[in-house]
Amino acid sequence: MSIKSYIYHRAVNFIPETRMYRAKSFLLSCCGYTVHPSARIVSSAKFVGAFKLAIGHDSFVGHDVLITGGKCSITIGDDCDLGPRVCLVAGSHEIDMIGTHTAGKGYSRDIIIEDGVWIGANVTVLGGVRIGAKSIIGAGSTIIHDIPPGVIAFGTPCKVRKKWSPDTQMWNSTES
Repeated sequence: MSIKSYIYHRAVNFIPETRMYRAKSFLLSCCGYTVHPSARIVSSAKFVGAFKLAIGHDSFVGHDVLITGGKCSITIGDDCDLGPRVCLVAGSHEIDMIGTHTAGKGYSRDIIIEDGVWIGANVTVLGGVRIGAKSIIGAGSTIIHDIPPGVIAFGTPCKVRKKWSPDTQMWNSTES
């Protein structure tokens, strides 16, 4: 964790959890992140790692959200909502069956959350994933693959269950 990030996490302890959002956006911008002033970030959210972070217009980052990763990019688009205890984990390790630790050399992959996405509580999003615009991710899901736009997806691993039809203005089931 950088010294700027450390100072941010100490400073937000003195800011009410769900107030003074512009101050938190400003402090995160001082840490080198790109955060729109209208973003609403709860004080208990944690940002750990050397990643590039962008949070868009009117996006909400909820209670106890953890965003972590190495040298990669994590993008949260405009009008997104991340529920409590969402984890964006961009980093992982190669499997090493020869060395003493099975978790071998570390690496990170980008995470992209497009505009209008709603992610429910306790969801884990792994590196290398893109979640398409206006998708809804059900609580408790683990996302290991891309999710297309305009769908409801949930489960471990996360799977598309319904797709929005703009023509009929209805949800269509993808399950047979």
